[in-house]
Amino acid sequence: MQHTPHAVLPFAPRLCFYFAFCTAFYLLFLFSPIHAIPLTIRHIAIEGNTRTHTSIIQRELLFQSGDSLDTLKIAETERNLRKLYFLGNVHISIQTDSTWADVTVRIQDLYARALSPLLSGNINELSYGLTALDFNFLGRGQTVQLTGFHDAITGNSARLYYRNPRLLESRHNFTSDIEIADEGHFLYFSVNQPFYTLSTSGSYGIAIYDQQQIERRYRGGALTARYTDRISGGSVYLIRSYGNRIKMRPGIQVNFSDRRFTPEPGYTYAPQNRRRVLPSALFTLWQPHYEKQTFVRELGRIEDLQMGSWITTSIGISSTALASNQNFIFYRLQLVPRYQYNNTFFFSEISVNGRLQNSSYADLLTHAELSIYTRIRTIHVIAFRARFDALARPEDANQLLLGLTNGLRGYTPRRFDGTHRYTLNLEARPTLYQQSRFTLGAAAFFDVGDAWTSSSPSFNAAAGLGLRLAFAQVYDQPILRTDLAYAFRDRSWQISFGLGHYF
Repeated sequence: MQHTPHAVLPFAPRLCFYFAFCTAFYLLFLFSPIHAIPLTIRHIAIEGNTRTHTSIIQRELLFQSGDSLDTLKIAETERNLRKLYFLGNVHISIQTDSTWADVTVRIQDLYARALSPLLSGNINELSYGLTALDFNFLGRGQTVQLTGFHDAITGNSARLYYRNPRLLESRHNFTSDIEIADEGHFLYFSVNQPFYTLSTSGSYGIAIYDQQQIERRYRGGALTARYTDRISGGSVYLIRSYGNRIKMRPGIQVNFSDRRFTPEPGYTYAPQNRRRVLPSALFTLWQPHYEKQTFVRELGRIEDLQMGSWITTSIGISSTALASNQNFIFYRLQLVPRYQYNNTFFFSEISVNGRLQNSSYADLLTHAELSIYTRIRTIHVIAFRARFDALARPEDANQLLLGLTNGLRGYTPRRFDGTHRYTLNLEARPTLYQQSRFTLGAAAFFDVGDAWTSSSPSFNAAAGLGLRLAFAQVYDQPILRTDLAYAFRDRSWQISFGLGHYF
């Protein structure tokens, strides 16, 4: 007898239909709005502010009562608040109840008003001063700073700085900077709207300035040229932002300046006078990615490390038809790759600036740098930096200096000079003691470097020890640095002081 499958065929369509129906029902249930109902912010509480007005904290929040809860905006608000010099630790907690969410913003007010001494340089060339400042003027987040300073090279100066990040309660930032010195002056005023959130669609600004100072050129540590540099100018810019996970930011900018040079008595060299009107087009491609860490680049403070890579390009023209005194094309390329592997953080940068003039390049500046920070047992760090800079066909008699203040401790600040420079720095940063008010750290370091023009680079090394002291409850949580270094080539010791890590 011949077997026929006709008896089972009617069941197959029903089975397929049943399977498709169950799958569709499951997917509909899985992605049903029942499981995606957003929580609504019912109440916002701000705690911990003793000096800062509550309204100043409220205006920085990227959410308000009645909004749907957005964890990305919560994290971004924390970062924005931590950027403020007068705030320390910031933590936002969320309590949920059915479809509601209550948000609590806990902040730490730092000591933002101070009368602070300033000290930098080495024991034979010491610069010192006194600054009175308030990073939270009248509790409203404004900055006022008055500084008197004696520079070992340039002499005395007095400076008044003021910044209002919310001009007339808007998103506009107003900055003024006025300095009067033995060797000149500096006047600067600007109004701009920054990218205050990742979703901000545009940034723009305008700035004007007037500056006069004395420039110096050295050879083998000896002064060879000294001239007055007087420049007046300004800039305007407009940048747009597109995209979410990847930010594309095209923009335009116009810089304008009028610059005059005059040799000082006893010297003959000075650059040629110049007038520039420089329109340019800008473009940035950036992947935002933040890591909340401690003990990486700072000494104990919470750091919002930007680990997203970016690339920036710009190109513009200088033309006599636009009132400039020369014709050329100028360009800039900056590539900034960043990477994290477990407790090791890689920060790198490659940049090229220059111009095309008369069918050849000029004023070319090349910079490459790699910094690596490895965190050990949460509070200790091994830090390494490799850096290279080069000048080619500079417009003026510019040079690269190397010494104590330029990457090579143990040597005088202008010990080496040239058009090429490299530095290698290795530093062990153990944390010795930490408590709520301050953190005490140390440093054991080894530096290598050279600056040269036509000859081959040499191996100039220095090694030493240092101390680091960070104040956890003071504005911007500053780090006081002191180092004792021995220069192997010069067989000499140098003691240096400063603010912040050496790199």
